[in-house]
Amino acid sequence: MTTFRAGFALPLEELRDEFDRLWTSLTTAPPLHGWGVRPEGVFPAVNVRETADALTVEAELPGLEAADVEISVTGAELMLRGARPQVEPKPAGNGEPAAEQVVWHRRERGTGGFERRISLPVAVDPAGVEARLVDGVLSITCPKAAEAKPRRVEVRSA
Repeated sequence: MTTFRAGFALPLEELRDEFDRLWTSLTTAPPLHGWGVRPEGVFPAVNVRETADALTVEAELPGLEAADVEISVTGAELMLRGARPQVEPKPAGNGEPAAEQVVWHRRERGTGGFERRISLPVAVDPAGVEARLVDGVLSITCPKAAEAKPRRVEVRSA
């Protein structure tokens, strides 16, 4: 037998649930200032993949040079730090014409410093970590620590 709820209790419960969801989304959302956190996610965006011998971390760092990025590894944590300078029009001087007045209509590309800590699923060998920055993509290869690598165990007969 089907039970129906009557009256105004059901709409009020639904309204309360909607307010609960709204409050949760507002109180758990990251702040929207700085370059480290953007409305659509954390900067830089990363992919982490694992093979039997190593972890590879790829990070999107458009507009940065290798000298702009600092990487450190401690145990199973990878730290990415860097900064992208803010490009502003140059003032007039030394016989150069005055820079034109700039009016920004949209400014979404971040500038300034960033820091991102990435927890790795296994311990890595910090001495073997290598990094390359090509076309705005930073690829970091982290060889697994000896204790984190799978080990084949020989089965002997009695």
